[in-house]
Parts: sequence; structure tokens; C-alpha cells
Amino acid sequence: MLGGSVLLSLAACGTLQGPAPTTTALEPTAVLATVPVGRGPTLLAMSPDGARVYAASVGKLTIIRTDTNGVAATVKIDPYATGIAVTPDGKRLLLITISSARLTVLDASTGARRGAITLPQNLQPGGYGRIAVSPDGRRALLTNEDASLAAVDLTAGTAAQDLLDLRPSDVRFSSDGHTAYVAGCKEFCTTGTVEVLDPLGGKLLRTLDVGPAPYRLALSDDDETVYTTNLGGPSLSVLDATSGNLEATVPVGIQPTGLAVSPDGNRIFVTSQTSGTLTVVGAADHTVLGTRSS
Repeated sequence: MLGGSVLLSLAACGTLQGPAPTTTALEPTAVLATVPVGRGPTLLAMSPDGARVYAASVGKLTIIRTDTNGVAATVKIDPYATGIAVTPDGKRLLLITISSARLTVLDASTGARRGAITLPQNLQPGGYGRIAVSPDGRRALLTNEDASLAAVDLTAGTAAQDLLDLRPSDVRFSSDGHTAYVAGCKEFCTTGTVEVLDPLGGKLLRTLDVGPAPYRLALSDDDETVYTTNLGGPSLSVLDATSGNLEATVPVGIQPTGLAVSPDGNRIFVTSQTSGTLTVVGAADHTVLGTRSS
């Protein structure tokens, strides 16, 4: 397998700032640095202050400083990470791998191991993926493809299992931590589902319909809008979080596996694995501002 690297870039300089572009292609990005991180596949996370990027590759965690674009530390980890997250205070890094039955807790500055939390398992290790951390940093939710969530108390170091009626692919907390959103599939997933839960008791509060086979989930900063990328579209679903109404379905590249909302909430970024494209969508009118091919 070929070695992997992380490109640190200034995305679409002069295009993503200000008015929407009139063309469908984004201007070239300015690559600031290329940082080798080992063999892929690679999961990425960023510290809340933007000072560090964490790249979990096969058997290795690379901590990158964004002020110098240099490697601050490398740490040996179990192969094939499936979930990575940084706590809101920026002090802890949470990591889960495909063969692990424990959530590993690392020091976010050095990568030193600070402990591990045993996760509920039905049959055998594996199955855990996406990690969401509550805004207060006390709790985490981990999706398990076996129709469940692991509800982790990061303070006590314990975990319990919440059973679901869908196969979860992604999870997010609301900005106040009082609500959790879980995207996934029921049955054949011709229509995808987002379930809104009470994260403390796991009680189902409401259900939202999204595009087929939702894979990634994001919320606007004010929690008023829910976004999912849908493998079965391929599309981006845009929903009103209060009414549950579908506001827009935006076509994107094949196999949309990446999703992010800009800090100002004005743009949604979708990366598509098979087509190798980045699609930028305007949040105000749900139109495609531009695309870029890798």
C-alpha cells in the first residue's frame, strides 16, 4: 500500500470569500505543505483552536502543528482507525479502531496514552465508528453498525449501550448538548433517517426523513439546519431542524463521504470519494457555488 500524506491548503483563495462565483469550477487551491502520515486510509481531526491536525493512519497517529505545518509527534496506534475526535477543551484525543473493544484516550498535545474505556460488545470487537463529544466534554457517543450507540461517561470512564432501530453511520450533539442526532438506515434504506434523541436516556424525540443511505451528518452552528450526505443519491439533504421539512436536495459527486460546514455557516463542503471532487454549496439558497476535482 502506498504511503499517505496530508495536504494543508488555503481552500479556493479568492473564491470562497465574498460573492458566489459565476463559474462552476473553483479556483486552484494554494497548497501550503504536504505532510507524510503513513499508509492510508487516514482519518483526520482538528483541535478546537485550529492549532493541531491529527492524522490516524494504519498503525500510526501523526500530530501536525498548523503554525509550522510540521510534525509535532508520531505515536504508534492499533491499525485501521474507524473513529477520531478531540474533546472541546483540546486536551484529549479519542480514538477507536476496527478491532478494538475499547475507546483509547490520548493526550492531545503529545499523543501519550491516558487511558482506555471498555465499550459494550454484542458479539466480538469491532463495529464502532463515528465519535461525537458533548460540548461540555463529559460524554461521548459512538456509533456501532450493529444498531446501537455506546454512551460513554468520559469523567467516570464507563460506557453503556443504547439500542436503536436503525444502523447508524454518524452522530452529532446539538450545541447545548441536550440533543443528539443520529443518521442511518432502516431496512433497505431507500429513504434515509435521522433520529433525534435525548442523549441522557436515549429516548427518541423525533424522526426526520433524508436521502437514501445517509453517510455523514452535520448541523449548522445555530442548530436550525440539519445536513446529510447520501451515498444513495448521491446528494446533500438540507432539513429544517424545527419543522423537519426537507428544504433542498442538492446533487453532489459520487460517493459523498466528507461533510463540513464553514465556521460562519455560509457554506457547506462535500467531498466525494469516487469522483474525487469537492462541492461547495451556499447555505442561503442551497445552490452549488462551485466544484473542484482532485
